[in-house]
Amino acid sequence: MRLDAIAVELRPRNAWEATDLGAAMVRRWPGPVYAAWFALAAPLFLLLHLICWNRWWLVPWLLWWLKPLLDRPLLYVLGHVLFGETPDRRQVRRDWPGLLRRQAFAALTWRRFDAARAFTLPVDQLEGRAGQARRQRLRDLSRSGRGPAVWLTVVCLHLEIALDFALIALVWMLLPDFVTVEFSDLLDDADVLGQLWLNAIGFCGLSLVEPFYVAAGFALYLNRRVWLEAWDLELGFRRLAARLARSGRAAAGVLLALGLGLLAIPATGFTADAPPRAAPSAPAEKAPPIKSPCQQRREREAQLARAASPVKQALAETLREPELRICAQRDRWRWRDDDASDAPDHQPPDRTLAQRFAAAVEILLWFALGVFVVLAGWEGLRRAPGALVRAGRRRAAAPATPPVRGRNDAASPTTGLGDDAWRLWVQGQPRQALKLLYRGSLTGLATQYALPVQTSATEEECLRLVAARLADPGLLDFFHRLTRAWQATAYAHRPPDPASARALCEEWPRYFAAGGAWPA
Repeated sequence: MRLDAIAVELRPRNAWEATDLGAAMVRRWPGPVYAAWFALAAPLFLLLHLICWNRWWLVPWLLWWLKPLLDRPLLYVLGHVLFGETPDRRQVRRDWPGLLRRQAFAALTWRRFDAARAFTLPVDQLEGRAGQARRQRLRDLSRSGRGPAVWLTVVCLHLEIALDFALIALVWMLLPDFVTVEFSDLLDDADVLGQLWLNAIGFCGLSLVEPFYVAAGFALYLNRRVWLEAWDLELGFRRLAARLARSGRAAAGVLLALGLGLLAIPATGFTADAPPRAAPSAPAEKAPPIKSPCQQRREREAQLARAASPVKQALAETLREPELRICAQRDRWRWRDDDASDAPDHQPPDRTLAQRFAAAVEILLWFALGVFVVLAGWEGLRRAPGALVRAGRRRAAAPATPPVRGRNDAASPTTGLGDDAWRLWVQGQPRQALKLLYRGSLTGLATQYALPVQTSATEEECLRLVAARLADPGLLDFFHRLTRAWQATAYAHRPPDPASARALCEEWPRYFAAGGAWPA
């Protein structure tokens, strides 16, 4: 592995910075990455539709199951372009068969449900480990890297679902006004076209998310190796050696290695968090203050810079290089009682009056909160029986079958409604005529045929309700023709011909002659 040819900055990052690095890698090389994805995913998507002919609902599940194999070309391309080696077509044709065949059975069976598969995929594919060596390698890498990898899988899964719904909503918003399609119709996979439509949307969402998912897992893997193997320090020493060689000071590298070994500061200086205890023989002596490791390092650099030896001066200059600046101060939150637990002999100071007052106020606030919760629960239990009784009375007083209104029209669906509709047609009001027929049909369906027609139901929902509940083909044919004529007139301003309108007005009493009252 040529670390000096890597195209990203190697430094220790936290997990979320590493995932962001993976997203930046996809944005930096979108052409090779997406070419590798579609080169395998698009033919497989079409092949699954041919294999599952007339059972196209199986395609999304099979595509999801084969994701571990679809991820391998992405990692193959990322692993090459990261080191400046974009593979050509001949190299791809030579390497991909073995790439897809290696450990494929394990990847599609017991490893398929691994929630951190994007993080473990480089171990299987790039390192080629298997068996005990793979398990040991994953144990070393997963000590602080598996948790973020699992969360990466969860986030990308929800992001893919959200993108699917967003694409469906985008298509729905771009439909013209004369196309009467509800949003729920775009989620219906009852027919063949619905299944193909949802499969295409799912493939688009998968293609948008999966390259970023694989790249983020690869970046988490690289970040763990940087932490474990100190790649950033190795690169720093290489750059330092190159600068020394260019300046004619190659011999200082040997002296640098010897000097760094002599420069080691005792371990107690870096790990001591509290002053050491005084010796029993001299309890009255005051322990000297412990300096931080960074202070000790700066003093050591100053001593080497003031020394007369050219070797020590070269060491001081070397230690001032940015790659070797390892001292940093980090702040973190901790409990106030941690100091007492770190030092057993430390006694907490006496509380001041202000601290006692704050503790008393805190106790009173918790007590007030408890009293409020008890009183709120008691009041809720006291009011619950009365609320249940009132709700029961309202249910008893409500009619068994609520009246269904015909979309705010007050008319009576009697035998003369067809004549009234034709009279409106003759007067040059086709919209009002068809509206009267359609609303009267809705009330007739609710009162005569006892269909639960809701006020918010669309024309298509009313058609499906009649087809599902009634076994009269004549009524279904009449209502279908009436609905289409009403939709064309109301939404497209294309009324039917007079003969069709006259036929609808004459046929209406045949199905809705015995009508009840039309509620106001």
